[in-house]
Amino acid sequence: MKFRGKMIDGNCIKQFMSILGSMAKLGKSCVLRITSTNLFFIVRESQTISASPLIWCTLDEGHFFSEYGMEGLSAVDNEIYLEFVTEVVTKTLSALKATTTAKSVKLKLTKKLSSPCLTFEVDMPSGANHSRLIVHDVPVLLIPRRLWSEYVEPEPVDPDISTHLPHLRLLKSIVERMKNLANMATITITVQGSMTITVETDMVSVTSHFEDLHVDKQKEDSVSITVELKRLSHFLTNEQLNPQFVVCDIVQGKLMHITFISDSYRLQYFLPGINVSY
Repeated sequence: MKFRGKMIDGNCIKQFMSILGSMAKLGKSCVLRITSTNLFFIVRESQTISASPLIWCTLDEGHFFSEYGMEGLSAVDNEIYLEFVTEVVTKTLSALKATTTAKSVKLKLTKKLSSPCLTFEVDMPSGANHSRLIVHDVPVLLIPRRLWSEYVEPEPVDPDISTHLPHLRLLKSIVERMKNLANMATITITVQGSMTITVETDMVSVTSHFEDLHVDKQKEDSVSITVELKRLSHFLTNEQLNPQFVVCDIVQGKLMHITFISDSYRLQYFLPGINVSY
């Protein structure tokens, strides 16, 4: 198996590193799936109150890489699946925090000391027409073919309602405050484009209201779901990725599916609902 990609555009480098950094914050480990046309970052968070939330991020190789080549397991199974510890990637990104001024960044699947690695080679300017090469190796585990089925792309969601979310920074701020009051919140969206987020405790009940949201699809006049605030807040920290817009699909009481949509990437978050019994 072989993989090599090169980025030379500063904005693409910055965006790629931001996405990788976001994935590193969302779970203890991350799976990178490499195909001939796309890269996929897959993160399954640890068990929560309800189930394991899933993050699925699709990147268009043609947008990010000026050079791109890969050879998968075989001609039939022309893909590569590898897993890395996100803490190591976080340290690597910290060491490469000046990559926005890099002349280029190369990613390669290499073998170092009998261990496969995802190697970052960063060509940095160094004055007087000189450059310096920064190399960081991230150890990876190659996932065998028999386990690939565990990382199949999720089926499209058939929501009971689908709407565009309000401004992420405002939403994140409200969710951050609410999680200090309770562990969970109930989100309700109506066909009129109204969204409420409600937390209730023995001492207080707080509701935030959003109006005039764009509704793409609806089967019901009103749809509700109860979710874990900590997980929702954690995901909304990715607002710095500046998506063009954010779609929220809800399956009544069962699933909240949030999608960041951009020309170059698509980031999906599957947050299971919590069954609340009274």
